[in-house]
Amino acid sequence: MHVLVMHQYFRCCMPLPVRAINRRYIGTLRGVKSMLDYLNNVGQCVNTAIYGPTADEVIKSEYVKGKTCLITGANCGIGLEMTRCLTAHDCTVLMACRNTYAASVVAKSICGNNHRLRFYEINLASLRSVKRCSDDILKDFKKIDIVLLNAGTFGLPWTLTEDNLETTFQVNYLSQYYLLTNIEKILAPNARIVFVSSESHRNIKWSFSDKLMPTEQLVSLPEHQYTSIKAYNVSKLCGILTMHHLGYRWLNDGKSVFCAHPGSFVKTRLCRNWWPFEALYTIMKPFSKTISQAASTPLYCATSPDLNNLTALYYKDCQRCDESELASDFHLSFRINDLTRDILRSRAAAPGEAALRAAPAQTDHIKHAMDDSLVAGY
Repeated sequence: MHVLVMHQYFRCCMPLPVRAINRRYIGTLRGVKSMLDYLNNVGQCVNTAIYGPTADEVIKSEYVKGKTCLITGANCGIGLEMTRCLTAHDCTVLMACRNTYAASVVAKSICGNNHRLRFYEINLASLRSVKRCSDDILKDFKKIDIVLLNAGTFGLPWTLTEDNLETTFQVNYLSQYYLLTNIEKILAPNARIVFVSSESHRNIKWSFSDKLMPTEQLVSLPEHQYTSIKAYNVSKLCGILTMHHLGYRWLNDGKSVFCAHPGSFVKTRLCRNWWPFEALYTIMKPFSKTISQAASTPLYCATSPDLNNLTALYYKDCQRCDESELASDFHLSFRINDLTRDILRSRAAAPGEAALRAAPAQTDHIKHAMDDSLVAGY
């Protein structure tokens, strides 16, 4: 950050010059406490200067008051922090979680306006579960204003879901896209959809033939090609490409869609599936964003009036950021959309397949599932 800005932050934190501190006073308990408070304030100011505002600082109350928001992976981490902030501003939050009882316990202990909470059971590793969840939401609500597709998993060994798809791909991308398209009919005319994304999407490189004709094995990795990091990166790349396709499809509808990178090495449950990742994230915790700061960019995309009349943009640190060249390939976004439809169509049960056929040719009505024991708030 610019030296002048840093200087202003430090001035806010340092009411007294360091040279004015009495050495004898420091030796007392009261002096030690004062020094610790002083250093804590300095640390908070430095953290804010480097990593940006918190969720509470970016949310726009006038935009969310009285509205309805659906959040996947809302039971912990960033999802829970976004739930807390939104309910504090009189927004009704639909918490889509695998364990609704555990979600209700933790949410009601943190969120002030408990009457603003609704709980829906969903397992992202099961298309049938997503179908049931979306049907319940359609039955209970006539309009949804904001959708935050936040759920995610990372660090898993290679496993297949009950739908015979690689788990990370289905949980992080396919099931949430399926959920979104299934509730599309009740999205408000000016609805905002936010995919919680990641800068790690830049690490994926596809050949010309892969871009020209993407296959299921390219996105749902077979065991011999699998690493947990690669699977995660592919799932986030698919989310950004889907953002571009939806942005085009909703161009004249008033709805907008964004991707938001919350931050790197944010210590949430995302890294809990393998101890080396847990250790790495713990080591990096003092040098990365807090959960509240990580939640700020997705909430900024979901609530800021600055983004009115904008769509299909990628944000980082509450600022517009260019995605990778691969992720911005407009033609590839349509091919990934077609591939997504084909994957869903081949696996949807009879009711889901009927819904797909009933949808307009452009629309992707897909029903999928969300796994919260695999899922962590980003």
